[in-house]
Amino acid sequence: MVSASTVCVYGGTMAVPNERRYGTLGAVLLSPRHRAPLWFGRALPYVLNGLLISVFTLTVATLLLGLRIPVVALPGLAAVLLAASAGCSVFGLALGALGLRLRDVFLVSNVAASVLLLLTGANVPRETLPEWMRAVGDVLPLTHAAEAARELSAGGGLDRGRLGAELATGPDTRCSPWSCWRCSNGAAGVARPST
Repeated sequence: MVSASTVCVYGGTMAVPNERRYGTLGAVLLSPRHRAPLWFGRALPYVLNGLLISVFTLTVATLLLGLRIPVVALPGLAAVLLAASAGCSVFGLALGALGLRLRDVFLVSNVAASVLLLLTGANVPRETLPEWMRAVGDVLPLTHAAEAARELSAGGGLDRGRLGAELATGPDTRCSPWSCWRCSNGAAGVARPST
């Protein structure tokens, strides 16, 4: 989960500022196309990359460290990894929208990746965290996917509620490239098209 989240957050964060850097952000924002598919298409390579890196990491852990995952859990684990990659990529896109206002987008992505590792239970057990940190972790991507992956690895079934919660955390970010014109309008120097 950690390997997928890192790749997806950093990649998603850089997707939006790269559009600005290469001069294509104005064309993307003024496109008559629907915003959600346009930006989810930007996140798709990072989702697939995160999924590929997760599979590679799990394969190496199985071969070198003796990690045992039940064969019946593999389809559910693939769904959880896909949901985690999608949630972290969309979270990265929202951070990229903030990067349109801030000069240093790497600071934003570094802090966000550290917060994900701390508050989601990926590195620190959530039971040891204060209540307010657990509440913040509940609305971040990776939290529900990490819990579902642990249950699957222990031989339990796929908790569809956790999978749905993971998918809901990524698109629920309030300042995303397709909805936050205040974040992108001034930095890109483009006006919102009339409807």
